Amino acid sequence: MKITNDYNLPDAFVNFVANVRHNNKGELSATTILKGAKEIVLTDRHFDEIEIDASEMVWSTFGTAFHAVMEKQTENNDIFKEERLTYSVDGLTVTGRLDRYDMATGTIEDWKTASVWKIIKGDFQDWEEQGLVYAWLLRKNNLPCSKIKFIALLKDHSKTEAKRNSDYPQKPVYTIEFKITDEKIKAIEEKIKAKIADVKKAQELADDDIAPCSEHERWATQTKYAVMKNGRKTALKLFEKIEDAEQMASTDNNYYVDKRKGESKKCLDYCPCADFCNFRKKLEEK
Repeated sequence: MKITNDYNLPDAFVNFVANVRHNNKGELSATTILKGAKEIVLTDRHFDEIEIDASEMVWSTFGTAFHAVMEKQTENNDIFKEERLTYSVDGLTVTGRLDRYDMATGTIEDWKTASVWKIIKGDFQDWEEQGLVYAWLLRKNNLPCSKIKFIALLKDHSKTEAKRNSDYPQKPVYTIEFKITDEKIKAIEEKIKAKIADVKKAQELADDDIAPCSEHERWATQTKYAVMKNGRKTALKLFEKIEDAEQMASTDNNYYVDKRKGESKKCLDYCPCADFCNFRKKLEEK
C-alpha cells in the first residue's frame, strides 16, 4: 500500500501510519473474513497499488497507540493480551488477534474508537460478528469463551450534548457485552465456511468477473421517499414505495415527495480497492 502525504503532515506521523497490516498469503483475519469476497480478493491482488493519504488514517492511529499503551499494563497470569489465534478451513487460515482475553472467566475484551452515532443507532452487528469469530477461534483451540465485551472510545463525544439530551451517550466511553452461545458459534462457523468458499471461487476469476459484495457488505441504504411539508426541514414520514408516499402527499397541498436515493456508502467512500472495482465504476457512472 502506498501512503501519500497531500497535506504535508510530519514525516514521523506518515512513517507511523505507513506500517499497514496486511494478511499473510493464505490467511484471512477476523475482520477481513467479514468483508465481501470481491473486496478481499481485489485488495489482496492490488495491495501494492492501493493509495491512501496519511490524513485519512488519523483515527486508526489513535486506536493503534491506545492498544500499545494497554498492552504494556501488568495483570495476572490468566490475562492474555494481543493473543494471536489461528485455525485452518479448506486450505485457508482464519486468524484473530485478541486485545485482551481472560481465560479464567472466558471473556474477550476488545477496544474500539467509534462515533457517538454508532452508539445512538445501536449499530453493533459488525462488532458482535467480529467477536464471534474470536470466540470460534478460541473454541477451535480448546479455550473457553462465554462473553465478549467491547469498550468504545467515542471520538466525537460532546459533554454539552450529554447534559442536554439524556438519550445521548453520557460519557466518552461506552461498553457493550454479548453472550456467546452454541447457536451463535454454529451460525458464525457456517458464515466463515461460506465466505471461504466464495473467496476461493473469486480467486479463480478475473477482477471484473467477481460478483459484487452484498448490500450488507457494501453498507448499502435503500431508496426512500420522504413526505415533506412546505416550511418544514424534516420529513413527516418515510416510505419504501413511491406510491405510498404520493398517496399521503395528495392529502394536503402543502405536502410533497422528496426522493432520497440509496447508496453503497462503503463503495463510494471507504473501500480500499474501489479504484480496481468495476461495480464502483458503474456507481460513479450513474
